[in-house]
Amino acid sequence: MFRTIVRAFGPPKEVVTGETCDPPPIPGPGQVLVRMLLASINPSDLIPITGAYRTRTSLPFVPGFEGVGMVEAVGAHVSELKVGDRVLPLGSAGAWQDFKLSEEQWCFPVPADLTDQQAAMAYINPLTAWMMTKEYAPAPPATVVVNAATSAIGQMIIRMLNRVGVRPIALTRRPDVLDQLMNGSDVTAVICPHDGDLKQRLYKLTESRGLNVAYDAVGGSEGNDLARSLARGGRLIHYGLLSGVPLSPSLYRECPDVQIVLFRLRDWVHTSERRVIQSALDEVFDLVREGIAESKVARVFQLSSFKEALDYEATLARNGKVLLSMSPDLTPMDP
Repeated sequence: MFRTIVRAFGPPKEVVTGETCDPPPIPGPGQVLVRMLLASINPSDLIPITGAYRTRTSLPFVPGFEGVGMVEAVGAHVSELKVGDRVLPLGSAGAWQDFKLSEEQWCFPVPADLTDQQAAMAYINPLTAWMMTKEYAPAPPATVVVNAATSAIGQMIIRMLNRVGVRPIALTRRPDVLDQLMNGSDVTAVICPHDGDLKQRLYKLTESRGLNVAYDAVGGSEGNDLARSLARGGRLIHYGLLSGVPLSPSLYRECPDVQIVLFRLRDWVHTSERRVIQSALDEVFDLVREGIAESKVARVFQLSSFKEALDYEATLARNGKVLLSMSPDLTPMDP
């Protein structure tokens, strides 16, 4: 059995290692053993590796919060799943290995009409985007900003906002590639956050009214500027830390008339009943079918080539998700 493992915090390319380990364990009562097929590489996988969340990340650990696999074996008292079922094993890291042992309650069946690639990307970004837009998208003609707009989840949020009639302002460091990524999505303006005073440009665009909602995947100074650009009663939905820098603690004092929402998919998943999670996934599966929650695949690497995969994940020219395959028959680098 091959797995990746992190034994010290640091840059992912330096601290993620690979090893051959003991054969997969026999599942105990209520457990299933999942033979992983594909796993994705997400910022939410990489940021904990750096140590940004070290207070809630225990070493050592196998990375990877998202992937799809087949049930290889079941333990006693497993009632809903059987060997051969294709599932998403959620609730914990551990997707970047050949086999993952999971509790049955955390394994969710995948519809037969979704491909393995679609299934491997159908959890973190689609469910996060869906929950945040379902809960916080304002009615038009509200003014909304989405940063990291060229990211997979940024594109999903824009498409989901369009679905309810909202045309957001897109913030991206790569405005030159936004048009080719839009695929029919609609925005009111495109801003590069580093080209001048972001707050002033947002106030100008909103005719000094400020923003109603801002979806922030970046944090740091950019997230701070978005919070300070909100209108009274506005909301900053902070769900990512691409900058590696947290929001300023002073925002709560500086902006008493706005709401700062810290959205963490993990918190929602771990406080929701299985039937509620399944219902939300069913909605997401429909959105994947419609193309609204679909992600592009940039490249697929064999798990043993995880170093090359991490290198490619870090390239600015990448257009789509990087996947890790546990199949020995994969032709390396083929999407």
